[in-house]
Amino acid sequence: MDTLLLQLNPGDSTGGRVADAAGVRPARPAANLGIAFAEIARTRGQHPAVATKAGVFSYDWLLRAAHGVRRYLCARPDYRPGARVALQLSNSPEYLAAFYGTLLADAVAVPLPVSLERLRRHKIVELCRPDVLISRREDFHESGPSLATLRLPDDVGEEGSAPRRQGYDLAMLLFTSGSTGMPKGVMLSHRNLLANADSILHDLPIRADDRTLAILPFCHAFGNSVLQTHVLAGATLLLEGALTFPASIVEALRDLDATSFSAVPEVYAMLLKYGRLGERPLPALRYMTVAGGALRHDVAADIAERIAPATFHVMYGQSEASPRLASLSPGELHHRRGSIGKPIPGVELAIMDDAGRELPAGAVGMLCARGENMMLGYWEDPAATAEVLRGDGWLRTGDLAHRDDDGYFYLHGRASLLVKVQGHRVHPAEIESVVEASFPHALAVAIPMTRGDDTRFILFLAPRDDRPIDVAQVRATCQRELPPYKLPLHFEVLDRFPLTSGHKVDRAALGLRVPQIAVA
Repeated sequence: MDTLLLQLNPGDSTGGRVADAAGVRPARPAANLGIAFAEIARTRGQHPAVATKAGVFSYDWLLRAAHGVRRYLCARPDYRPGARVALQLSNSPEYLAAFYGTLLADAVAVPLPVSLERLRRHKIVELCRPDVLISRREDFHESGPSLATLRLPDDVGEEGSAPRRQGYDLAMLLFTSGSTGMPKGVMLSHRNLLANADSILHDLPIRADDRTLAILPFCHAFGNSVLQTHVLAGATLLLEGALTFPASIVEALRDLDATSFSAVPEVYAMLLKYGRLGERPLPALRYMTVAGGALRHDVAADIAERIAPATFHVMYGQSEASPRLASLSPGELHHRRGSIGKPIPGVELAIMDDAGRELPAGAVGMLCARGENMMLGYWEDPAATAEVLRGDGWLRTGDLAHRDDDGYFYLHGRASLLVKVQGHRVHPAEIESVVEASFPHALAVAIPMTRGDDTRFILFLAPRDDRPIDVAQVRATCQRELPPYKLPLHFEVLDRFPLTSGHKVDRAALGLRVPQIAVA
């Protein structure tokens, strides 16, 4: 596998902020995501596509940079359509150039986290056998004889012939952790990604003059969704702020006149605890969104109040659905406590039993989804594909849920997290919700511990704000509110929870701490 390092030509950014072009979303009939991007880029021209500390980069610049990557890939002696190209870059103009350049070259993008551990990266490379790895000098810390450097944009040569891969042809291979912790490659087609982007653009108030602060990694499903929807709307991505300094995110929202922001629940917890969200006005902000996990209703309501008159949208999805499936409108937030909302346009949702029969309102079962955004399957894993994708197009999401009489859906946790304790089926969320309801300033994660034939829970706690957590009070609440078989054997307080590269609580990392805990 050869490695290509991308490097920006010094002084080649647009410079300062560019006045907005026509604020009308361009029409997009293309069936190839790369072509759709190119059509938008030609329409938007000098409108800023990406703004960073290094400068502002227009859609025209981005298109030229993407074609530079395309020309490099197509000129390789072993080039072939459908080749897989690994992208290991942080959020940057280079990432966008590499992603769309790969699609314009009729290749398949394989996004990887920059911080990917060596063993996991080796396993992914072994599974998908990419021909090229594209990175930046800032993100790449290895050496080898096969390194090449491409300065962006590369203006030499013509744009070349249009890519032929489209529709149900594979566009992106997105690796996620399976139930065993081993990587699983989610195969997403051009049609999957375009269909879901269209659905979101109809559901969210995204406009061509928007400026969204994009901190979610583009290599993950949610971050990729933010990327695609805003680029395909002709909007601007603001790449500022850092989770290591949550206050910098709120500062960037204010100083850069950001109109929108999207994050997972763990990020919002940081913004409330360390970022002082809501203490100063954000006059340009129009809306925020959350997805990637369950956000407590009281926290969602708190955020909605802090950012008003901007609106707060609760969403739900997963990588296998490209990724968005449902959305709760801001007007329903206070009336539908804990709901993920209704299906977004183009998506069907249903609650089904193990036999695939639809269950009535109020019954808890498997949340299933159908639409053009459902994945093609798991990379070279037909058995895992058959477990979640049915022949009639329904995707078994792995989430337990119910719907109410008005068609709103409510989650009950991941089915894979269910464990049997003393003959009872118990979900960690049953313990976590009791604790967090009584102690709003605490975050709780219950991890099962099995010794011999006995399975019980270890409860990890982390502060949501500056207030201390009294373990004795938490234990007393659990003893009062929970039956004995759900009562955690041990309570462990951490300064903060470990997070995955997608900024979600890393349950696997917490699970590694369990064997080290001595329980009497």
